[in-house]
Amino acid sequence: MPKVNTCISIDADLKKEAQELYADLGLDLSTVVTLLLKESLCVQWLPFRVTRKKPAEASTKCEAYAESLRKAQPWETL
Repeated sequence: MPKVNTCISIDADLKKEAQELYADLGLDLSTVVTLLLKESLCVQWLPFRVTRKKPAEASTKCEAYAESLRKAQPWETL
């Protein structure tokens, strides 16, 4: 399938931090976006929950989620 260039606007710091994270995982942003889009099409939804929370509550949940992922075995997070 032919590839097309797509331009998106994101915060410069967010992009830099994401690139560093994904580089450590052996991925680039193009690959990550492709994975997101393919997974979205597969499940016919966003592959993560989108909710409207108070900032403090969302931050606490994010920290708890990140901690659970750090403790999980790699195959448990898939």
